Amino acid sequence: MKSYEIGVLPESEWYFFSPSAETQRMFYYHTMCGHFYCNQDYYIKRETFSPLLLVYVKRGTFFLELTDGKYEAHEGQIAFFDCRQPHYYYASEEMEFYYIHFDGPQAHELCSYINQSSGLIIDGENNDAILKMMDDMVNFYHDGGSESVFETSARIYQMLMLLNNPVQSPRLKKNDDSLIRVVSYIRSHVGKRITLQELADVAGLSLYYFSHLFKEMTGQSPNEFVIYSRIDQAKALLLTSDLSIAEISQQVGYPNSSNLITLFTKRVGCSPAQYRREHRMLLRQDTLG
Repeated sequence: MKSYEIGVLPESEWYFFSPSAETQRMFYYHTMCGHFYCNQDYYIKRETFSPLLLVYVKRGTFFLELTDGKYEAHEGQIAFFDCRQPHYYYASEEMEFYYIHFDGPQAHELCSYINQSSGLIIDGENNDAILKMMDDMVNFYHDGGSESVFETSARIYQMLMLLNNPVQSPRLKKNDDSLIRVVSYIRSHVGKRITLQELADVAGLSLYYFSHLFKEMTGQSPNEFVIYSRIDQAKALLLTSDLSIAEISQQVGYPNSSNLITLFTKRVGCSPAQYRREHRMLLRQDTLG
């Protein structure tokens, strides 16, 4: 199918998919994919959009603005992010890229994990393999191909596995041990007050340099990483203990339980109590099965 979006050139193509409710519940599935050639007029600006977006830049520069900052993906790089947040991406020159919008069970949590470990802009050793998969996928649909939901889901998950193996920039390699030490420090001190200066001291770097390097490595600011580490610990306690929400809040660094409830609900999509109830039910079903 040809695209008629602003700035998208005639040689571009894209494909739409309408997965069933059963597919959405059980599998990874795509809603759109394509191969775009764009000029400087191309842009997309949304407040929110449910699927995730993975973009491989074949030529030019993919500019991306999120609430936490601005990013650029250049030739050979991949941008991967959660579209549920306000986002604006565009080209300021001629650009060619492949893309896939997809979703599925725990897909957004997996996106957050990959962004933490590999970054939001990925310059990994597997990028060429991902490009080949995306090119094969577009050609497959161009030729009228069809496949099972298992095959589609497997392809998407294979791309995600390849994403989580980045090649670090020289300055990240130089400070890799320091930043890993900070990540370990955060995860072992989730119940305590952690300041940005404290983390910079652990890394042995200046405050400014540390903040930028940490964001480059994880795709998140140090503050956001602390919050998600606390939420991860809260999830574990919700499923493996009978502690009250207030007690769990204390253990993960929030003396006031309303703070944890607000942050948890915003980032996970449900309250801690609902998360405990629904996931314990799933665990019981798995055990009985």
